[in-house]
Amino acid sequence: MTSEAASTLVTPGYWCERFVYRSVQADRLDSWTALAMHCPVRAVRLMGTDARRVIAGLTEEERRRAHGELGRPGQVGAMATLQRGEPCGLALDCAGAWVEWSARPVLFLRLVEGAVPGATGPRRAHRPARFGVPLAPQPPQ
Repeated sequence: MTSEAASTLVTPGYWCERFVYRSVQADRLDSWTALAMHCPVRAVRLMGTDARRVIAGLTEEERRRAHGELGRPGQVGAMATLQRGEPCGLALDCAGAWVEWSARPVLFLRLVEGAVPGATGPRRAHRPARFGVPLAPQPPQ
């Protein structure tokens, strides 16, 4: 197969994941969610938006601390990192739960002509991309 033929079978994109552990010390994953995106800007914004949704349920003090972590100048650097072909990520301690977001460049196999990973379909055009249900950090047991 020629490289030209192979390039029509794949499309570049970004694989985004959210890992949730019950605590910083936990060795077992509590939940995992993944999304495919076609744009590094959207991938990084998705991580930030989801992190803000997660910390919205925290106490005022915890929310302030987490917003401080999110407020660091990192989105532009994360987008540049993805465009260079390298992975990026974000991790937060959310009321004892440890949440990690990551995005990495990948090549997606085209399964349907014209389909682009991360693009919304005609019936879902009005719904924004999300990692799923909002997390409500549970106190450690």
